[in-house]
Formats: sequence, structure tokens, C-alpha cells
Amino acid sequence: MQTVQIQGAESRGGASLMLISGAILLVLLLSLQWLEQLAVWHALAIVAAGLGVFAGWAKLAQPKYFLQYDKAGVRYQHRHGSWVLPWHGFLYSGIPQYNQQGMAFIAFRLTDYDSFLQQLPPRLAVRIMTEQRALYIAAVRQGCSDGQCASELLAEGDNFSTKRQQYNGIKAAFAWRMQRLNSQTGFDVFIPVSLAEHDAEQLCRQINQARLQLIQNTVT
Repeated sequence: MQTVQIQGAESRGGASLMLISGAILLVLLLSLQWLEQLAVWHALAIVAAGLGVFAGWAKLAQPKYFLQYDKAGVRYQHRHGSWVLPWHGFLYSGIPQYNQQGMAFIAFRLTDYDSFLQQLPPRLAVRIMTEQRALYIAAVRQGCSDGQCASELLAEGDNFSTKRQQYNGIKAAFAWRMQRLNSQTGFDVFIPVSLAEHDAEQLCRQINQARLQLIQNTVT
């Protein structure tokens, strides 16, 4: 099986944006020596160019490919690390729904928490939990009858056990969150995407087809 890599919009155009913004910023700064007084528009243009340089740098800091899959499984590449989901570790991928609307994520229904949690870097787990806090709150509140949930329903536990492993700390909290997300959305692990909904659905179909093919080849 050939490796398939998916590039996100966040990593595109970083170099050109940084170079163009940097050139504009340099021109604006050099032109200050001919100005007797700094105009408001000039100051705003310098700030905008500086922000453009920062935005370009931020794009360059993003991984070129946020997702790839090969014979080993599905790999999510974050700027703070990566996780790998073996083909036997999930049942399918899909687009999660909120209020009957597709969300800007692709998600996975896990069959084996251990194969995922054991290789999940704690630093990355913290970043994902922080970045996806709004998703978690929305999913949990969706399951409350009056839309208001007690704070304990939003809290993650300090200990989590599977049939084979005991987890503590951040991995335990991450596992509790996966379990609650599963009860409300049908999925355990989420990846944010900047793809059109049709393209995201097509990506999920490709992943599911690759999984089925790999599983069948392994069995036979």
C-alpha cells in the first residue's frame, strides 16, 4: 500500500505570505526616513505587514501534511507531535454531527483504546484537549435534557482502566473524554479539517476503504 498524504489549508502559502509581507514591511520602514511625521495609515500599514509576517511564519510552523495513512495505519501530524491509529484500532471514520449539521472534523470510532493511548504523547494530548475543549463542551451539553450540565459531567477523571491497562493523569483524562464523546457523537478521536464537507466525506470513504482492504488482506 502506498502512503497517502493530505495537506491542510493551514500550511499552504506560508513562505510567499511571509516574503511578501516582509518586503512590504521593509519598504515601509525604509520610507520612514523621508517622513517628517508618521501618518496613521502608515503606522497601520506597518502593523498589518508585521501581522502578515507572523501569519506566514505560523503557516510554516504547521506540518505540510496533517494526515497520512499507509500500511501501518492513520497518522495525525500536529505541530506539537503526532499520533498513530492502527487499522485494527478503529471501526470506521466519518463526519461528526452537531444539531444535525456536519462539523469541521473527521472522527474515528475506536475498537481498541490501548493501541491508541499507549503511543499518544502526553504533550500532544494536552494540546488536543485544550484545542478541542469547545467541541467537548458542545457534545456533552447536547446530551443534557435541558441543555445545562452539571460541572462534574464536564470534568475528566484522574484514573481510567481498560481490560489490559490502567491509565493515570493526562492519558486517563483523555480516555474519559473519548468515552463521553463516543456516547454523544459515536466517535472517540477527532481531527480538525479545513476541507469542504464533500472533500472531508470523500477522505473518510477512502480511509474506510483502505482499512477494509488492509484488514481483509491480513485475515487472508
